[in-house]
Amino acid sequence: MSKVNRIASVAFLWLAFIGVGVGQDRDTDSQTLRQILAELRAIHEDMRVTETTQLLVAEFETQQSVVNRATENVDNARSKLNENRLDQKQVAADLDRTQELLDKATNEDERNGLVQGIDQHKSNLAVLKTLERDLTATLQEMEQRLQNAQDKLETIESDLNAAISRLSPTPKDATQK
Repeated sequence: MSKVNRIASVAFLWLAFIGVGVGQDRDTDSQTLRQILAELRAIHEDMRVTETTQLLVAEFETQQSVVNRATENVDNARSKLNENRLDQKQVAADLDRTQELLDKATNEDERNGLVQGIDQHKSNLAVLKTLERDLTATLQEMEQRLQNAQDKLETIESDLNAAISRLSPTPKDATQK
């Protein structure tokens, strides 16, 4: 039965109950009407809180997806930065080896080739350092986006917990039922 039908049924039953007790005095009728009104307001509030809770659950799930994607982006950016740093170490090691070979070289053609190799390694190292700065900036941006997404998720979770606590019966409600 739909929520509106339940409200209408409750209201109808209470009105029928009032009709049966026509012989009762006005105070009892007034009190009964106040109780019916209070019950209808409670039902309306329960419906409103339930709808709010459903919306918050959907928003929570959507934001959790945003956090998951942001986490993947941070992991990918961190991985690329680590790869870049490994590449820099490799190029620096190659540069050192080439420099040692140049120091030991006796043939002029061999020395010229090694000098070109050293220049190429230095150029590669400079490119990798520039890329490292860019990757570091990207990682910081991704980490900030992740933090923002996590903060928003925590806010939604807090709102959801508050809505759920309003759905749970209070000790007063439990003793009345």
